[in-house]
Amino acid sequence: MTSDRPARPTLTFGDDGTPAADVVWLWISEHSWAGWRLEVVTVTDVPIAPPPPEEARLHPWDPPRPRHAFEETGFAEVEHLTARIDPRLALSAPTDLLVIGPKGPGLLKGVGLGSTAEWLVQHPPSPLVVARTGAPTRRVLAAHDGSLHAQRALTTLAGLPWLAGVELVVLTVDDGRADVDAASALVGEALAGAPVEAVRVVAGDRDPTAAILQEYRAREPDLLVLGTVGLTGWRRLRLGSTAGAVARSVPGSVLLARADVPGENP
Repeated sequence: MTSDRPARPTLTFGDDGTPAADVVWLWISEHSWAGWRLEVVTVTDVPIAPPPPEEARLHPWDPPRPRHAFEETGFAEVEHLTARIDPRLALSAPTDLLVIGPKGPGLLKGVGLGSTAEWLVQHPPSPLVVARTGAPTRRVLAAHDGSLHAQRALTTLAGLPWLAGVELVVLTVDDGRADVDAASALVGEALAGAPVEAVRVVAGDRDPTAAILQEYRAREPDLLVLGTVGLTGWRRLRLGSTAGAVARSVPGSVLLARADVPGENP
């Protein structure tokens, strides 16, 4: 998880050894990651005083209960890493996909129950999946408003190696300010070459939150895909307000992503 990280795509799993982390591991194991590298990151000790530099950096270790990937997952490499630092920092190094559970006392104990997951959801350092169930992904609902953040989320989805056969619905909402035509064009661009058939739904509801939740209830997807910040009226989807409410209230797993936009606060 440094500047010399391998060229192959990397999945980083924040593992705190709790039942919630076991659910995340099941979610990972239910999908194919052919050719990907897996990093299992665990923070077991958050020091009060600054630790030695070599302990503050993520480094390989042999955990007492290592995660053994099934052969069917296709991981090219599995590495367990740890560090004596704030878990938020341990999970903030760039990666292709960061996967965590919604809460847990182990990894999160240094900053309070749930606060690490909450912070990562508010400030996803990389495309982030909050896995709430261990079910494989068969149906996906993605919300797209034409923003760079929504495009990053959809592009991340399109790059996942298990998309073949997944039923994908991309929802664009005409709230009077978002450009539905531009969003539809970007959807086609993001999904070019992806092994899915996208159904683009233009909802008449001018409230993006209500439209997303209505579509979610109707389709019961296994995965909801959102950009963390939207355009114009969709700025109500900034996590901590509407998108936060949507991401926290749905029972299934959520993929969140944000783009690096000059002049925009992270």
